[in-house]
Amino acid sequence: MSKEQLNAFFARAASDPLLRKSLSSSDAAGAARLAVREGFDVTVGDLIRYKARATTWQLTDAELAVVEEWQPRRQPYWWQFIPDE
Repeated sequence: MSKEQLNAFFARAASDPLLRKSLSSSDAAGAARLAVREGFDVTVGDLIRYKARATTWQLTDAELAVVEEWQPRRQPYWWQFIPDE
């Protein structure tokens, strides 16, 4: 998937009220199926990564500490730079 595909799908949804309504009542798998049906190469993982990036900044420090607690203790690469695609 490319960022362009995901952005194009969201742009299409923004201009189509019926698609927007379907998307708002869909889980990630349903949203990915909608995207593919509309001709976009979008996967469940793409949507989840997008949602995570879009909402992480909204978490408080206390909430982020809880997320950190969920991480495995033996995760040596948690700090590794992941380039934006």
